[in-house]
Amino acid sequence: MLAASSVDAMLKAKGYTKGTLNERIDLAAQKHLITDEMAQWAHEVRLDANEPRHADQKAPMPDEEEAKKAINFTKALAEFLFVLPSMVSRGLQQARKEQLTTQ
Repeated sequence: MLAASSVDAMLKAKGYTKGTLNERIDLAAQKHLITDEMAQWAHEVRLDANEPRHADQKAPMPDEEEAKKAINFTKALAEFLFVLPSMVSRGLQQARKEQLTTQ
């Protein structure tokens, strides 16, 4: 459930605040914030979180493999949405500085 909440929080941090998590994932893919494949994975994490959250006593509890899958996606999404763009910005700034000093 926390992985799905993390996906939700990251999308909200990127300005996707309206509608359900399902709708925000789809919109993020439509607007090319994330790839279609990332949206599919995000939906898997979202759906996996729904079973325990809705307290269906007959639904099996998530196992370690499912937890690892959710955590891996959440980490990858954070890298993609926040870390990589920051690294690119710093790299571009550094390249500009180096270009100015060589002129």
